[in-house]
Amino acid sequence: MHSNGHLAEVTEEEFTQDVLGRHATTGPRYRRLMWITGLLFVMGIAGFVLRAVTSGFDEREPWGYFAATVAFLITTAGAAPVVAVALRLVKAHWRRAMTRIAEMYAAVGVLTLLMFIPLLFLVPSAAGRRTLWFQDTDPPTLGLHSSLIIPGAPHVWVTLQIALFVLVSLALLRLSARPDMAVLRARASGRLAAWGRRMSAGWLGTQKQWTVFQVGVGALGALFFIMLIGTVTLYCIDFGMTLVPGWRDSIFAAQQSVNALQGGLATTVLTLWLVRRYGKLEKYIHMEHFWGASKILLALTLLWFYFWWSAFIIFWYGRQPAEQAVLQLLMFGPYRYVFILAFVFCFIAPFLTLLWNGVRRSTWGPPLASAFILIGILLDKTRLYVAAYSVPNDEITAHLLEKVPPTNYPDIIDLMMVVGAISGAVFVYLVVARVIPVFSMWEMTEGIRLRAVRPFLKTKMVVLGKPD
Repeated sequence: MHSNGHLAEVTEEEFTQDVLGRHATTGPRYRRLMWITGLLFVMGIAGFVLRAVTSGFDEREPWGYFAATVAFLITTAGAAPVVAVALRLVKAHWRRAMTRIAEMYAAVGVLTLLMFIPLLFLVPSAAGRRTLWFQDTDPPTLGLHSSLIIPGAPHVWVTLQIALFVLVSLALLRLSARPDMAVLRARASGRLAAWGRRMSAGWLGTQKQWTVFQVGVGALGALFFIMLIGTVTLYCIDFGMTLVPGWRDSIFAAQQSVNALQGGLATTVLTLWLVRRYGKLEKYIHMEHFWGASKILLALTLLWFYFWWSAFIIFWYGRQPAEQAVLQLLMFGPYRYVFILAFVFCFIAPFLTLLWNGVRRSTWGPPLASAFILIGILLDKTRLYVAAYSVPNDEITAHLLEKVPPTNYPDIIDLMMVVGAISGAVFVYLVVARVIPVFSMWEMTEGIRLRAVRPFLKTKMVVLGKPD
């Protein structure tokens, strides 16, 4: 062990053999986790069927927790690949162990898209109410007299946005994994070799292919970031804010987008710790990975508070009847305890955890803060979407919320759907991890070539080469 926390160096060949050996085997603990999450996923599907049969799609209130879970998955698993995109853009050396861990959450987007489809039957069209879409309404939207009609708004356009977002996410994962699948094609056997042949067709590793590959990964990464912000914006506005009369907040979409960046990084950091702890991969996942991520996580936590405060202070000092009703519904009324807990877990707990340099420079501090953030995001989405979906259909076209609906407590079916959906996301991730290596081998081997341990005085230091 060196003074900087790194273990002894490994060669490219040793690393490749180790990763391929681990990837070819599935331990009993891994299989047990797949069984547990798979069964809970089936339980969630059963809960969805029960909800559809018993409640139907005429009223939104029974589906509030389901909509909150969809928002949670978009904000956490859906946003996780942005970690790989951003860190590749700035060429952060410490990113290499976590890029593939972040990218593999793209597969969860398929589940999120399937869960989103039933919500289309619960949200009315944009015609006749105030939404993001400038439709011909009575009274006119935002006071603008217009005969404009946008066909299918918001349903068609939000569905198209989310579908393209998932497609870009999968394309990014597929392209990034191509060199590694070529290694499986050449060095693995059986099922893994077959998957390698399918996913690396045509890859020879020539200089031209590497150049096109790097450009493609960068372009898809930029497109992914754009699609992520668009998806979060349209979902939180059309399937949340516009369902509450009088809720007009120009900062809400930005705050939710920052929350997605925070949630994506927290998801990646916590998964990185789990892979390190239970995969016994301390040789490759070091303190520097958590330390580097903790600085960004602390900044995003402060940004979360900044955007929340910027939106809250307008409603607080405005004191218009519509604004007071919104505050009562979302923060100080039936969901005040959920709001308090969400505020604690999204801001106070991670801020106080990451405030100390000693905690940031550890392998347990950033994952602990990440766990706080994920709990806070789930609570925050619950109070936002459950509250919004409790507003009756005949009131969403009003100017303000005349009467604040009572608390919509979860029943057993809601719990089945929430637990089942999150377990389903974990199950999908575990399945993908059996096909695609959890490490980006081409990036890790590049890092090995750029890194060496050299003696310095009475200790040893890591020397990093500068990539092109």
